[in-house]
Amino acid sequence: MLQQSLFIIMAALVLLTAGLVAFRPRPIESAMWLILNFFFTAGLYVLLGSHFVAVIQILVYAGAIMVLFVFVILLLNLDPKELGDETSLHWSSVVMFVGMLSFLLLILHVAGPQTLEPMEGLLPDSKFGSVEALAQKLLTDYVWGFELAGVILLLAIVGVGMLAYRKPKPKTPKFLDHQERPV
Repeated sequence: MLQQSLFIIMAALVLLTAGLVAFRPRPIESAMWLILNFFFTAGLYVLLGSHFVAVIQILVYAGAIMVLFVFVILLLNLDPKELGDETSLHWSSVVMFVGMLSFLLLILHVAGPQTLEPMEGLLPDSKFGSVEALAQKLLTDYVWGFELAGVILLLAIVGVGMLAYRKPKPKTPKFLDHQERPV
């Protein structure tokens, strides 16, 4: 019963942080909420008994993918006028972010010993959540989605490279300059 209620709370927090990602006005704030969303999703995997997928969720998404997102945000070099009137981070956003992160840690602390035990419906020799079972599923049943994810990541890397490459502005010759010359 405790695990089911924690799952419902965690799922609601995943939906809430996803909404905050979509509706925050500043890209860096959205990236912060997306990191927290990845942590909540990993918490859901822990509650489901799939610890390997939870660790991979943190390492790959909250680590590598978010570095790529923040890199793209910084490469865009947005003008403060494009971001809105205020360019500083709101205290309410920081307090809400830290509060939700603390709540996530509290949930995982409360559910700690129960989440590390095997689920009731599984046999002791079950391979559910193991690396072998995940690889077998990915490379047999979901091979097209797996390959599509690889292509999308490759396109993201090419996109970052194209954003990073900026053509130098051609310099106008002095005689075409419309300013007055000193006599």
